[in-house]
Amino acid sequence: MKRKLRLGRFTEKELAVIEKLSDVAKERFFSLDKRTQKKLLEHAMEIAKQQQAKEKMKNCSKKKKIYYQKQKKSPKTFSKGEQTNTGLKQTKQQSQEYMAAVFNAMLSSTESDESKGKIELNIPTEQEQLLKSLPLSSVSQMVYKHSYGKEKKAKNRLKVFFMKKQLHKKMNEAATKAGKTLFGNFLRKRKLIKGVKKQMNPIRWLIVLLVLLILVILFLIVSIVTQDNSNTYQCQVSEETENYRVMVSYYCEKYDIEDYVDLCLAVMEQESGGKGIDVMQAEQSYYNKEPPIDTTEESIDCGVHELSDCLTESSVKSPSDISSISLALQGYNFGNGYISWAKTNYGGYSEDNAKIFSAKMCSSLHLSSYGDVEYVPHVLRYYVQNGKTEVTNEKAAALIKELKENNRASASVWNLIEKGASLTGAVTYGMLDPPRQDDGRDSPTVLDCSSFVAWSFHKSGYTGIPYTSTTKTFIESSKFETIEASDLTVGDIGLKSATAPTGGANHVGIYCGKLKNGTKVWLHCTSSNRQSLTGNSSGVLMSSYTNFTYFRRLKNWEKAS
Repeated sequence: MKRKLRLGRFTEKELAVIEKLSDVAKERFFSLDKRTQKKLLEHAMEIAKQQQAKEKMKNCSKKKKIYYQKQKKSPKTFSKGEQTNTGLKQTKQQSQEYMAAVFNAMLSSTESDESKGKIELNIPTEQEQLLKSLPLSSVSQMVYKHSYGKEKKAKNRLKVFFMKKQLHKKMNEAATKAGKTLFGNFLRKRKLIKGVKKQMNPIRWLIVLLVLLILVILFLIVSIVTQDNSNTYQCQVSEETENYRVMVSYYCEKYDIEDYVDLCLAVMEQESGGKGIDVMQAEQSYYNKEPPIDTTEESIDCGVHELSDCLTESSVKSPSDISSISLALQGYNFGNGYISWAKTNYGGYSEDNAKIFSAKMCSSLHLSSYGDVEYVPHVLRYYVQNGKTEVTNEKAAALIKELKENNRASASVWNLIEKGASLTGAVTYGMLDPPRQDDGRDSPTVLDCSSFVAWSFHKSGYTGIPYTSTTKTFIESSKFETIEASDLTVGDIGLKSATAPTGGANHVGIYCGKLKNGTKVWLHCTSSNRQSLTGNSSGVLMSSYTNFTYFRRLKNWEKAS
């Protein structure tokens, strides 16, 4: 009676599954309470459905092949209804088998085994293979929730038995599949970490910082030197000294220091003020082979030659290289021995080491005095920096900007043009009435064409062109070479004729290049010009002048600083 009451709680499908259980499993199942029995049946049914669906997907293609093979072997065909009924019977039967296998796995065991702490599953071979394919997590979870007392030991043994196999299998597959990738990632990360550590090495960072510091210092030095060399210098000397400019220019060119005419005149001004025969005080020079000095020209020859040696030994780069020029000047006064001594012991000139050298020579030669320890500042007071100039005429500034965009030329050439253009509108033309200013060094107000061109060259650093130049100077000067009109470039000079006499019969100007529309622009000082482009028709202006037929070019622009 008790057995019947229990069976009455289950559906037909559940009863079919229970009947397939082993005796031991049945006994344990009926020992559970109603609620636990229901939950076990529900989980078993859910697991069975999941596994059946998986099996169905796996065997789908296989079933289709079998079906079509049967169709080929026998002409007999099954109706749709027959096939459906057969499929339903197979599905119910498989579901019951799955559920029975799960129940047997959970509930089948013997008393003797339990007492020993071991579990033996009394499951048919087919059911055992079916159970192994079930999801272990679902089986273990089900046993964990619904096993009580001694049944809990069966759950533990079951989970360990199957999970070990599955875990080992999955671990092996994962290791085989991802081992190389993981190892590769490990190596890459390790390499990256090493690279970062290597870059973060304090010594390497210190070296990098030192290199950057050196580069900054070099940049500042180059900037200072460039700025210093952008300045130009000229001499401001007495009329007596200025009268020797032509002769000094000749010997400067002879001894390859043609850009240092004004420096030589400043030395002459300090030595004699242009008075007497030995204007360069060169009697003690090693170039004076037959003392004493008998003529002014002999003094200039020996003095310029010795100053040339001093400039070379001092490595003077340009007429604006004042630090090296200072070393050369003190060497001219003390003798060349000072230059090598100062470079070796002090790296160059200083007022202090000039005093030390003088005292050393006094002690060595038993003299009360030796040379002029303040010779450098004494000479440099006559060798002064040119004042800064600026193109104030707006039209001239606009023209230069356009010319720079359309013509190629060096910085020295553009400096020449800008120096000359700075006088646009500020200087009037005058040759005889009013007279031109041959010595208009700083702020000239009256110039003619040749004195204007000479002023522009002189102010731009090419001091070999005297302020007193005439058109004849530019025609005959060996500092220039004749060129064809087709070779004309920015910075060249043009004259009306190569044979016309000095005066109003000739004219000279500086070529500035072409505008966008092809117009050739000339910078010159004239009495009148209708082709003016700067708004003024006389004085210094820029125009499209077309009367130049003879053209010349400065031989060495690099020497102009």
